[in-house]
Amino acid sequence: MSTYIDTTELFFALIRCGIGKEQSLPQCPAPEQWQELFDTAKKQTLAGITFAGIERIPAEQRPPKEVMLQWYSLCENIKRQNRDLNRKVVAVSRKFNDEGFANCIIKGQGIAQLYPNPLLRTPGDIDIWVDGGDKKVISYVKKFVPDCSPTYHHVDFPISNDVDIEVHYRPSWMCSPSADKKMQRFFEEQAGVQFANTVSTAEGAFPVPTVAFNRIFILQHIFRHLFFEGIGIRQVLDYYFVMMQPMTEEEKCAYVEWLKEFGLYKFACAVAYVMQRMFALDAEHAVVEPDIKEGEFLLNEIMLAGNFGKYDNRYISTRRGLNVAHISNLLKRTFVLFAHYPSEMFWDPFFRVWHYFWRRRNKG
Repeated sequence: MSTYIDTTELFFALIRCGIGKEQSLPQCPAPEQWQELFDTAKKQTLAGITFAGIERIPAEQRPPKEVMLQWYSLCENIKRQNRDLNRKVVAVSRKFNDEGFANCIIKGQGIAQLYPNPLLRTPGDIDIWVDGGDKKVISYVKKFVPDCSPTYHHVDFPISNDVDIEVHYRPSWMCSPSADKKMQRFFEEQAGVQFANTVSTAEGAFPVPTVAFNRIFILQHIFRHLFFEGIGIRQVLDYYFVMMQPMTEEEKCAYVEWLKEFGLYKFACAVAYVMQRMFALDAEHAVVEPDIKEGEFLLNEIMLAGNFGKYDNRYISTRRGLNVAHISNLLKRTFVLFAHYPSEMFWDPFFRVWHYFWRRRNKG
C-alpha cells in the first residue's frame, strides 16, 4: 500500500478521533506524515476537528512540537472566527427580521451547532434563506447593491467588509425541471417551520433549519457541489452530524420517500458509504444501504477536489481560462458523471442556457 493511501487512512482515523469514535490512531505517523496530515486538514478545512483528535490520542502518537504549535494556533483562530461570525449571523438575521423578512441561517453556523464543539468547525460565509420570493428579495437587495447579479437561488449581499453574505430566496435547485419543481414545492411547504426554529449560542440566538429539513437539504447541497464546485470532507462531516441526530421510524420512512421523490436515493447510498469509510457511521444512522461502487467513486471525487474544488484542476481551469487539455478533462468528467447521474447531467446544459436568460432578465 502506498504512503499516500496510508496517510489518507490515518487522516480518516484522526477525524474519527476528533468526533469521538476512536481514542487512538492505528499506527504512529512518521514526522513527514504529520506534516502531510496537517496540510490535508487545512486543505479540507478540518483543522479544528482533527486537532480535537490530536488532543484525544495518546501522547506518544502526537505530532512533533513545531507541527503541534501550528495546529494549535490555527485551531484557536478558528474558535475566534466562529465567535465573531456568530455575532454577525445574529445581527444579519435581526436586520432582515426588522425589515419584515422572516429568515433562517442555512448551512454554516446553523450546522455547526450539531457538532460536539461548534467552535471547532471551520467557518465560511453567511447563507441566509429569506422569505418573500425572488422578485421581492432581489428588489430589496438592489436598494443597497444596485449592480448586484442574482442567480436562480441567491444573490450576493456585500454589505460587510470581512464576511461574504449570500441571500437565498431558494435554498437550492435541481437541473432536472421535474425534480426542481418537486424540490421547490418542498421548500415552500417547509419554510414556515424553518423560519421559526432557533438555536442559542453564547453570542445570541438565531433561526436555523430543523434536522428533518437538513436531512434533505444538506444532502442535496452536497449533490449540487458534485457537479459545480467539488465536495470537501467538511461538507460530508456536516451531513454526518445531521444523520447522527435522533430519528423515529416514521421519520426514517419519510426521509427515504423524499430521497426517491427528488431523485437523491442513489446519491444518499453513496454518501452513506463515504460516511461509513471516513467516520465509521453505523447502519442505524445511515438509514439507507451504503453503495460501495457509487461510494468509492464519490470518495475519489472528494479526495481529488478538496474544499469547494480549490485543489482540483478540473475546476481551477474553468476560472483561469480553458485550453485544449482542460476542455478534454472537463468533457471526460462530464461523461463520467453522466454514467452515474444521467438525469441531472442530461438537463445540465439546458439549465445553463435557461439560467443565462433568467439572469439577464433579473439583472436589470
